[in-house]
Amino acid sequence: MNPRWQVAFLTGQSDPQGCALSPLQQRFIDALAAPLAVDRNFPYATDTPPFRKTPLWRASVANAQQYLGSRGVAFRRRHRPAVDALLARRERTLLLAGSCGLELLVNLHLPRDLLDRLAVFAYGPVARRRPDCDSLLLQGRRDRLSRWYFPQVDVHVAAGHMDYLAQASVLQHCRDYLAARQARA
Repeated sequence: MNPRWQVAFLTGQSDPQGCALSPLQQRFIDALAAPLAVDRNFPYATDTPPFRKTPLWRASVANAQQYLGSRGVAFRRRHRPAVDALLARRERTLLLAGSCGLELLVNLHLPRDLLDRLAVFAYGPVARRRPDCDSLLLQGRRDRLSRWYFPQVDVHVAAGHMDYLAQASVLQHCRDYLAARQARA
């Protein structure tokens, strides 16, 4: 991987107490062979506790609250400094934006100079619009939630909303997307 690049997840915070990568996220990033991978998820807190499995209903409620709360100024004030600091660490960043992560990114209102350094691989995107930066929107044919937000996407795969990172085709699309961005940067 090009040392000018880093890879980070940006998804909803299913466990409001922490932002450790799930085992599935860790396996995906390991398989992506991204040595400059950020070792935690949004909001990138350094004092995060170890990953703990969160019941689906509780994770859904937490993600919905974060999705709606991200539209306010308080969200931007609270989380933008950590995202700015993360993006400042490397010349380029690939964000792996799962589900409502795309909405969180858009609502951070990043300045143009940071957006120009981003590439966003959005899987199962749940957002009101695309980000104003280089992006690929990937959607599972069985993902009704994402399809409600994005009837048209760049790539379709055989996946549902909860199983993207377990799909070999998603990993391959991500590898291809990253390789193409690295080749032209």
